[in-house]
Amino acid sequence: MNNNWVRFLFKKALEILASLAVLVAFCFILLKALPGGPFDDEAALHPTVKSALTLQWGLQEPALTQSYKYLSSMLQGDLGVSMSRPNQSVSSIISNSFANTMNLNLVTLVIVVLGAFVLALTSQRYSGGWFEKTVDQMMITFISLPSLFWGPLLIYLFGFYFNLLPTAFLTEPRNYILPVLTLCVRPMAILVRLLKTSLKNNYELDYVRTAKAKGVQEWRVLTHHVLRNSLVPFLSFLGPLLVGLLSGSFLVEMLFAIPGLGGQFIIALGDRDYTLIVGLTLFYGALLIVVNSLIDVLIRAVDPRIQEEA
Repeated sequence: MNNNWVRFLFKKALEILASLAVLVAFCFILLKALPGGPFDDEAALHPTVKSALTLQWGLQEPALTQSYKYLSSMLQGDLGVSMSRPNQSVSSIISNSFANTMNLNLVTLVIVVLGAFVLALTSQRYSGGWFEKTVDQMMITFISLPSLFWGPLLIYLFGFYFNLLPTAFLTEPRNYILPVLTLCVRPMAILVRLLKTSLKNNYELDYVRTAKAKGVQEWRVLTHHVLRNSLVPFLSFLGPLLVGLLSGSFLVEMLFAIPGLGGQFIIALGDRDYTLIVGLTLFYGALLIVVNSLIDVLIRAVDPRIQEEA
């Protein structure tokens, strides 16, 4: 590993730490700005009890002081205890819910990426034919409709009208079909269009004509020569795609009654459970920041021109 790579990775690590610190501070400040508090419930507490609870959790302190204390605890691996569920730590709630969210998003991501590769490469291979035209029309339709449009439609068609698939929970593999379809339709359509455009641009360059003139087969030209040079815009979109999948899965989890992080976040917001809200926000934020940084590293590794410019 040369010095440029060491400097690049060190800079990325500093950016991650700074982003997390800013995220925690803003999260506390925004929560303090919201009306109501964790102990403002329908059944009003006695003022003495409420005052004692406020002191116990340090809620009377300024937001920046709370965020500083929280950041210090977080650096020691302690995300605190849930305010609405005092017998459970925030870490245990996140770890118990994370598996469903991660499984759902990983399955979706694999299908989106593989589907985009297959459709874009096949469209380019048979450019101008019926396959390309059909894929183009389908992708335009999928892009023009929001992801959540598909959820209720799929539930109605396959869950109730044809009664073919389950519409709730993730208890067996077939339970994944409808939520994964809901999540992957639009992102896959965007990736197909993006990769297909990049493939088409690179396919018209001189080195492709040279390879074809030497008798290299069409599929080999596409997969061994054109594909790698077409990956940068594809990889650049993976970061925002993951952000979209994770945020979109919040609503999909609610729609399909999946016990994941999205459901926990909605419950925590309703309970004004500050520690759980901050823990979940920080967890999601850290996940997205790390994934985006890894994609930056991957793009730099794939395209040598980016290394030279840096």
